[in-house]
Amino acid sequence: MIKKVLATLGVAGAALLGVVAPASAQTLAPPDCQSDSGYGVVVKTAPVKALTGDTRVATVELCRDSSYNYWAFVIYSSPMTVSEYAQAYLQTYRDGSWVSDVTCDDAGGNGHVAYNQTRCWTPKVNGVSGHYTFRARSDKFSSHTGNLLAYGYTVIAR
Repeated sequence: MIKKVLATLGVAGAALLGVVAPASAQTLAPPDCQSDSGYGVVVKTAPVKALTGDTRVATVELCRDSSYNYWAFVIYSSPMTVSEYAQAYLQTYRDGSWVSDVTCDDAGGNGHVAYNQTRCWTPKVNGVSGHYTFRARSDKFSSHTGNLLAYGYTVIAR
């Protein structure tokens, strides 16, 4: 009985003192790293900033699941207007050289960020081989002129 009370007090005391378990890569709650199969681990993030005013308009994330599949995810702070759209890209590098890009419009993605939407994700790309590194990028465009309105990208990471 005394051991049980001490164990309970230890847990309560740790909670009161703000003791937290060591940080490790873990799946985060929505809205981070969304995909068709749920949520993943945030590997890197970066701001997406407007070209005029340098205002942060979104966050782009490089994401990973437990099987070492990588994807790009972007979430904008406000929905696209009728004259805007945005895209996220997962850029893949092999041994330091660019090999491919996939976008939210590719099979396995959920489509670019369209009118009244705030987020999109790319298909997942297998990154088990140590030869691959990845970068997530997002661009926001004017749908009338095609002009770039905002952009941002993460560092290349694994």
